Amino acid sequence: MKRSTTKLLVIFTLCLMVGGVNAERFRGVYISTNVGFNTTSNFDYLGSSTDQGSVCDPIINPSEESRLLAGCPTAGTGWLTNFDNGSGIASTVILGRHINGSGMLKNWSLEIEFSYGESVLDQTQSISSRSGVARDKLSNEIYRAQEHIGTITSNSIFANLRYNLRSGQKTQPYLGFGLGLLNTSIYGGRIWVRNNDWTQISTGSTLPNSEEVRRNLAGTTSSVHETLSDSAPTIQMFAGVDWKFNDSTLIGLRGKFTQLDSFEATGTLDVLRSHSIPEGYASKREIDTLRFFHVGLTITWLLE
Repeated sequence: MKRSTTKLLVIFTLCLMVGGVNAERFRGVYISTNVGFNTTSNFDYLGSSTDQGSVCDPIINPSEESRLLAGCPTAGTGWLTNFDNGSGIASTVILGRHINGSGMLKNWSLEIEFSYGESVLDQTQSISSRSGVARDKLSNEIYRAQEHIGTITSNSIFANLRYNLRSGQKTQPYLGFGLGLLNTSIYGGRIWVRNNDWTQISTGSTLPNSEEVRRNLAGTTSSVHETLSDSAPTIQMFAGVDWKFNDSTLIGLRGKFTQLDSFEATGTLDVLRSHSIPEGYASKREIDTLRFFHVGLTITWLLE
C-alpha cells in the first residue's frame, strides 16, 4: 500500500513539473505557506507485552517449584489508556499548479503538500486492564498505574487534487482531497508502582513461599520514557478560501481533516519490577483511530 502511495506522489510531482523550457514554464504555478492551529482527537492507547505474571519472575519468585505451582509461564498482558484531545500549532508548505485546461479542467489544480503538526497533551491518565495478567496485577499488587503523553507530532507529504469553485475571481473558494504518507510520533511514558507494604499484596498468597514473593514484590516499579513512531498511508480532505491581495499574492484561510486508521509501534521498558529487562521481552503500542484537524492563515504567491 505504501508503494502505491509513493507511485502516486511521483506521478503528481511529474505533473507539476511538466512544462516547456521557455518563459511559460511557471504559468499557473503557485507556492503557499500556512500557519495555524492544530488539534488531535481523543483516543484509546492500547498496549500489550510478553511480560508474565509477577509470580513467574525468577527475581521476585526464585523458587522453580513455586513458579510451576503458579502455572508459569502465563499469558502476556494487555492494557489501555484513554487520552483526551490535544492542541498545538501546525505549518504547511504547498507547491501547486493550476491545470489551465479548457472546460471543467480550468477549475482544477494539482498540489504537493508538506506539513508538520504538533499537539500538546501533557496528560497523565490511569491505566486499565485489557487482557492477560494485567487485571490481576492491577487488583492484587499495584496501587498506582499511570501513563503520560506530552506531545504528538506529525510529518506528512500529500499529493492533492483541488477544485476551484470560482476560478479567476477576486474571492476564490476551493476544496479537495489528498493521498499521502503520515509519520506520527508520540512522546510519553508510563509507570506501574507496587504497594510498599507487602501485607497489602495478595499476589502469590497461595504459594508455599508466599511471604518471600510478596516481600520481594513490595515497592518495586516498572517504568519507561519513550518516543514511538509509525508511518502509514492516509487520505485528507481540505477546503479554503483565498482573497486577491494584489496581482501576485493571495491571502486566505485553509482547513483540513486527516484520519490515521492505524498506529503500531514496538515499545520497551526502562525497568521491570525494579530490575533489568529480561531477554526476549517485547511490547507493542497501538491506536485504532486518531484524527487531526488543522486550520490556519495561508499566503499564496503566484509565479506566473
